[in-house]
Order: sequence, then structure tokens, then C-alpha cells
Amino acid sequence: MTENNHSITKFQLFFILIQSQIGVGLLSLPNVVQKTAKGDGWISTLFAGVVVQIMLIIYWQLLKRFPTLIYTEITKKILGSVLGKLINLVIYLNFILVGGLATILLIKIINLWLLPYTPGWVISLLILTACIYLTISDLRIIARFLVLATSLILLLLFTSLLSWFTEKEILYILPIGSSGLKNILMGSKNSLLAMLGFEGLLLLFPFILENKKGVFKTISMANLFITLFYTYFIFLTLISFSQDQLAQMREPILNLLRGITYNMIDRVDLLFLSIWIVPMATSIIAYLFFASKSMNVDKRKYPKVVFLNGFIIFLITLIPHEDAIITLFNQYVSYLSYGVVFIIPSLLLILSVLLKKHESSEST
Repeated sequence: MTENNHSITKFQLFFILIQSQIGVGLLSLPNVVQKTAKGDGWISTLFAGVVVQIMLIIYWQLLKRFPTLIYTEITKKILGSVLGKLINLVIYLNFILVGGLATILLIKIINLWLLPYTPGWVISLLILTACIYLTISDLRIIARFLVLATSLILLLLFTSLLSWFTEKEILYILPIGSSGLKNILMGSKNSLLAMLGFEGLLLLFPFILENKKGVFKTISMANLFITLFYTYFIFLTLISFSQDQLAQMREPILNLLRGITYNMIDRVDLLFLSIWIVPMATSIIAYLFFASKSMNVDKRKYPKVVFLNGFIIFLITLIPHEDAIITLFNQYVSYLSYGVVFIIPSLLLILSVLLKKHESSEST
């Protein structure tokens, strides 16, 4: 049985998945998607949401066969000790590298918009210190913080409503489907990368305290929220800026807020970004937790593992922050994520069915 301080409710699971997926990628996603899908970028995000839902079905079928095991324990159960440990190393590297990439992107945004003269390593040290401090806490405490941080996502939604008073041009997305199916699907690939984080379910499932019958509905609702959330902001930016303008903007969401000005409040984008640092950091917390939990250490060694992983992420952030290097790093991390998030779980489910492997204590 899982101890109460290391368990979460379905309600908390919903917000953990949301916070794991929403992060730095949202701010630049409209720029990335429009490069291929153009005005149909919002359709690409809907396609990506469908792909995520298909993967959640695969996850659910796999987890039902092993309801008390986490991702890295399932691999050893199905593949054996030697091959399982090798696959687990790949899974661990993915979580660490994604956490490092998220931290690097957050540092670049802070340097570009808020603190241009502050060394990147100083920002990295401050961010990771806070993330480590929270990650060494019990899972329930982490979950409560992520639930609380979700209120800042609602703040973004409210702030975005103010931008509807600025000029909009619906012709920027017309005619619908003009980019072609191929380009829309290419845009879906970029949207899919921004939605990563749902794979955390593979590590969180055994810690759900309540009856697991409603878990699939919970994770499906989380995916629906994320899909609509991303689609809304991509649609909003597509009708606010032309394709030429979007191509020149690193973070179109911030440029969208920059156009909002009032007599008593100026530079809404900077005020918002100062607050949005917290939701962006929650994805780092999530991946730091996933990396540490994937190592299958006991409770006494867990804080040391978190410190070690936090230090490794800090070292990753010391790489040069030139655009070409980060783009190449992002590309390799994306390939690794495809394997860990899509290919490995699918193969595990197929093998578990063919080899008839499951837990004898299966309860769902």
C-alpha cells in the first residue's frame, strides 16, 4: 500500500498533468507551428490532441495490467532485468534532458525579456534551487503546489481576453485547410512536442489513492483542457498577426500581450511574464520528479537523488545558449522523447499481451 503522504487524488492528478504540459513551449508555439501549417496551425493542435488521446488509451491498457508498478518497473517485468535496465537508462536520460531543455528555454526568455544583463548560470541556479527544494518534498505537497499554481494559468486566460479589444483579422486563417493535409500534420508534430508531459502518468498511476476506475476520464479531461488551451492561443495569435509578423516573433504570446496598454498599467507582457515564471518552472519540477522517481531508489536516498539530478540539469544549462546549439539540442531531445513517450510504451503493451504478462494482483 502507498503511504498517504506519497499518494495523490484524481483531482490532483488532473492538475499535475496540466502543469507538466504547459510551460515554456506555449509562448513560442504559434511561431513554430505557422512555419509549416500557416493559418491552419490551430487545426494542427487539434490533431495533436487526438494523437495524445490515442497514447493515453495505450497507457491505460498497459497500466491496467500493472496497476502497482511505475514505468521503469514495468520495463523490467516485461523485458527482463538486463534489457529493462538499459531501457530505463534511456527513460531517465529523456527526463533529465527534457528538464534541462525546459530550464535553458526559460533562462533565454528571462534574459531576453526581463534580465538581459544577468548571467544565465545565476538565473539557472536560482530556478533550480527552488525546484529542488519543492521536489524533495512528499508527492502530496508537490501536487498541492501544482494545483495552486494552476490559478496562474487562469490569469493568462483572463489577460488574453483583454487582447480581443485590439485589432483582429479573421482573413489571416482563411481559407481553412489551404495549407494542405501534409503541412497541417507537420504542424501537429510541433504541437505534439509542446504537449509532452502526459507521459508522467506512467510514473504517477500507482500513487493514485482513490479507486482507479475514474482515472481514464480524468486524464482524458486533462488532455481536452490542454488541447483546447493550446488551440485557443494559437488561433488568437493567428488572427492577431500576419504570417510575416509571426515569423519574426520569438514569443508571439508575449507580443500579443505587449499590445495591451492602459493609463495606469504599461507593459502588461512584462508584468505577466514575471508571474508566468512559476507555471514555466512547474514543468521543470515535474521532470525533475519524473527523473528522480524513475531511478527506483528508496525513500531515504530520494532527496540525494533529487539533488544529484538537479545538479546534472544545472550542468546542462551551462552549454552555450546560441540559437543553433539550442535548436540542435532540441532536435535530439525530441527524437529521444518520441521513443520514450510513444514507441516504448506501445511496444511494452504489445509484448505484455503476446507474452501474457501482467500482475497477479491486478485489481482494475
